[in-house]
Amino acid sequence: MNTDEFEIFPWGGEFLTHIPEVDHQHHYLVDLINRLARTVLEGTDEATADGIVAELRDYARYHFETEEGIWARAFRDDEWFASHCRAHAGFIEELDRIATLQGPEEYRLQPLLEFLVRWLTLHILRSDKQMAAAINALEAGLGVAEARERAARHFREQSPAGLESLLNTYVSIEQQVSRFAKQLAVRGQEEAENRFRTLFDCFIHPLLILDAEDGSVLEANPSACTLTGHTESELKERSIADLHPDDERERVAALLTAPPEAPAGNDSPPLYSRVRSATGRDIPVRITRGGEIRDHGRSLRIAFYEDMTRELEHRRELEWLSVNDPLTGLPNRAGIMQALEEATTEHDETALALVSIDVDNFRALNERLGMAAGDRVLAELSRRWRDRLNGDALLGRRGGDEFILVLRSTETIERLEDVMRRVIEAGHHLPVTDKGAGGASENVSVSAGISIRPARSGLDPETVLRQADDALYEAKLRGIRAWEYFDHGQYQRVASRHRTINAFRRAMQNGELSVEYQPKVNMRTGAVLGAEALVRWRHPDRGLLAPAEFLPTIENDPVSIDLGEYMLEEAMRQMEAWRRNGHHLPVSVNIGALQLENADLAQRLENILDRHPEIPRADLEIEVLESTAFDNAAAAEANMRAVRELGVSMSIDDFGTGYSSLTYIKRVPANALKMDRSYVRDMLEDADDRAIIEAVVGLARAFDRLVLAEGVETVEQGRILIGMGCENGQGYAIARPLPPDALEGWLEHWTPPPEWSAVPAPA
Repeated sequence: MNTDEFEIFPWGGEFLTHIPEVDHQHHYLVDLINRLARTVLEGTDEATADGIVAELRDYARYHFETEEGIWARAFRDDEWFASHCRAHAGFIEELDRIATLQGPEEYRLQPLLEFLVRWLTLHILRSDKQMAAAINALEAGLGVAEARERAARHFREQSPAGLESLLNTYVSIEQQVSRFAKQLAVRGQEEAENRFRTLFDCFIHPLLILDAEDGSVLEANPSACTLTGHTESELKERSIADLHPDDERERVAALLTAPPEAPAGNDSPPLYSRVRSATGRDIPVRITRGGEIRDHGRSLRIAFYEDMTRELEHRRELEWLSVNDPLTGLPNRAGIMQALEEATTEHDETALALVSIDVDNFRALNERLGMAAGDRVLAELSRRWRDRLNGDALLGRRGGDEFILVLRSTETIERLEDVMRRVIEAGHHLPVTDKGAGGASENVSVSAGISIRPARSGLDPETVLRQADDALYEAKLRGIRAWEYFDHGQYQRVASRHRTINAFRRAMQNGELSVEYQPKVNMRTGAVLGAEALVRWRHPDRGLLAPAEFLPTIENDPVSIDLGEYMLEEAMRQMEAWRRNGHHLPVSVNIGALQLENADLAQRLENILDRHPEIPRADLEIEVLESTAFDNAAAAEANMRAVRELGVSMSIDDFGTGYSSLTYIKRVPANALKMDRSYVRDMLEDADDRAIIEAVVGLARAFDRLVLAEGVETVEQGRILIGMGCENGQGYAIARPLPPDALEGWLEHWTPPPEWSAVPAPA
């Protein structure tokens, strides 16, 4: 076997920049390196080697001038271009340094060869190809910044692992060639061929020597045996096609047995295929066809194989990272926009809501606690959002502390306020150390902008995202824990709602709220059982507003929690005032779902109770609407049990309006049931309503609960209720809601109608 055609640096399609002048000069530089390698392998005289080195140096200078002239047309003032030029100058300096080393020829040529292989491989495959990709992008009409970004992205997609693998392959060949060159210079051609065989056997990648005409395997190194699972003798009994699955045989054979004049060899790009191992497993490989070798008149060909399993795994990882965020596991901006594009294309008949979310004051948190703590906060916040959102919600991280939420179902969009509340509440007690629940935690708030894309609107994802970002900006102007809408169809209604919420917040700060009390009595005996606290808003423009005019607007906003605490504090304060005037009057307060689910409810309630120690805790009653929908029923039930453990009374308000009243009685540890006013209103005309009232009274007795009828507006309604076993009532027939002072006057003069007192007491 001779080395006339041996190539340490086989030129292949992977080196093409697709700029013909540059590719031609690169190819010639590679040829010079291969000639230098053969002088090392064959022990050519010193003058020949020096001549090749001189030609290499001169041609490199010429090539660099050509290349820099091309790059300068687009990037003359760019640091990227300047760095490229410095690399060229460094190459010439290092080439001169190594070439002038003193000592035996091998001490100069071997390090020179290693430097040339490593430098040119990296420079062509990385720097030149990336620069060329940018030039091509500019010619396609992109700007300089966009062209650079496209080139960088293209390089990342080409798998740095593959580049490193190729580099290692060439350097490994060079190093082993250099080691055996000393022996070739001392011993004859026979010894050289023995060493060449040793090189073949020791090569780390699989190598096969084939008959160039029929593709039969003539030699296989140990790495090839390891890859295929066959012994060398087994491989020699096969053709190259036999080592591949049926669908790959023709392609592989065509590459490796092509005639010399065919576009193969140096000008052939690697072939990606699969090897069928002895166990039947298909292994992904990259095959490079070496040049043809003449051995005693016989035409041979070397096939270089490389196991691509790890590289493909790495490539899949890079592909995943291109559309996903490694910290949170969520889609990144590219991934979320890709999904959004698909959603708007495939489901244009369905409305879509996009929420742009930003963590408030996150930079300050990072500066105060460190980036590791900030990362933990973002990771846990993302996990909680995933847990709290349903399958129709698509969550992604844009970068930093910015997230995108896409809601793709009509039902979810209709409950957008609930979704946003869950998003905001997820920020409570986020861990900032790696000690889990036992470590330090932070409460963080978020702001959000919402854009709703109507069905068949034709709005592209970028436009919808821009609208959401505009809304986020408006939310940030309002402060933390805020969200704003940008939606053509609902904007005015939502804007009005948020104006009401903001005005109500100001009302609480400005003292515009007051509380009136509606008595609850035993209608037969006249005994006063207590009073229900009802909030009133003295609006500066609209006058006195009843609860129905603003409570539905604020009930799903965190301000409702502030209102609930205000009402509890006012109830305790008023009971103290009445007590000083000689009146013992328990008070009930209605609180909503947000407050019932709030983790701090029991502690905050206990603090209020402790501020008024002279009031028996059972005199405070919390009313819970049966129709309340809980997003976190377990938390609400735990809070209700905690309230009862504090000694506070509870009742179920508007009982009978829900769909699972029996279950509700069991779940809620209530002392009393307040029958909904709708049954009382129509009881005189509707036999079904009377039957429901009788059933509720029976349930209350069976569960040992007090029962009270709301909305008693006539004496006749009260008389019939008493006769049906419901003696307790509340309504205009007894008293309207009254200011505290007026209620004291009412207490002095209250007596039940004689029609009620005349009803016999139950047996």
